Amino acid sequence: MMLSVGALGGLGIALVVIGALSTATPLQALVDNLHRPRVAGATTGARGGQNAIMLLAGRPSPGRDADLAICERTLAKYAQDRAVFALMFGAVPFVGGLLVSSLGAINIPAPLLLLVGLLGAASGFAFAVQDLHSDAERKRRNFGHALSSYLELVTILIAGGRGVESALYDAVELGQGDSYRQLRLALAGAQARRVAPWRALGDLGRRLRVPALEELESSMVLAGESGARVRESLVSKAKAMRVKDLNEIESEAQARSETMVLPVVMMFAAFLVLVGYPAMSGLAAT
Repeated sequence: MMLSVGALGGLGIALVVIGALSTATPLQALVDNLHRPRVAGATTGARGGQNAIMLLAGRPSPGRDADLAICERTLAKYAQDRAVFALMFGAVPFVGGLLVSSLGAINIPAPLLLLVGLLGAASGFAFAVQDLHSDAERKRRNFGHALSSYLELVTILIAGGRGVESALYDAVELGQGDSYRQLRLALAGAQARRVAPWRALGDLGRRLRVPALEELESSMVLAGESGARVRESLVSKAKAMRVKDLNEIESEAQARSETMVLPVVMMFAAFLVLVGYPAMSGLAAT
């Protein structure tokens, strides 16, 4: 206890002395440091890290950028995922082969182990691309459902007497989730830039590769400045998306029902074999 109290007291005295003797940086110096010109391309370490990220991420493409945008992943996170999958897919068969060779069960040559590890790493790189694309497609389906519900809210507000633009801005505040958040950001940007909200939604659709948003922008542009035509266009678009969502849900449920047929048939066949085997065995014996 005495040692602890003495140590804390000495630390406090040292901090008081350091604070009294040190001089604070003037505020003007800090402001000048903020406004001084920076050299393009930061330090060598930062450039090396950026080059490593670009190497692991692979060649850029519009599809990959759209998938990253809708999944809200950075390029560094994508490169990290590719490195992790490559390490997992490459290390598991390599380490397994080493263990089998060390136990003496099978003598696997070292070049073959290295080749298997390299093939596994390449498979990990390819799997990371497919994993990102599958996640992006799932996000796009969820975005389509969220957009359908958003347009339903817009038509309800319009039916209650709101204007078209005010209904678009108010309806987006009622929803939750990632899709609504991206819609809110797009509409907030349109409001700040003083452009039509459907143009911001169209830009968002092109960035995320969501065709429904681009179709919404096209229909609103074709409607022109007439409020009645814009309202009719919104209502018809909401109805079309609702029908499309219902058809997709129904087809997905039907597909899942069809996939359940094969396991049931196999279980029934196994049951028949289990029940009929004693009788068949008795007949074969006689």
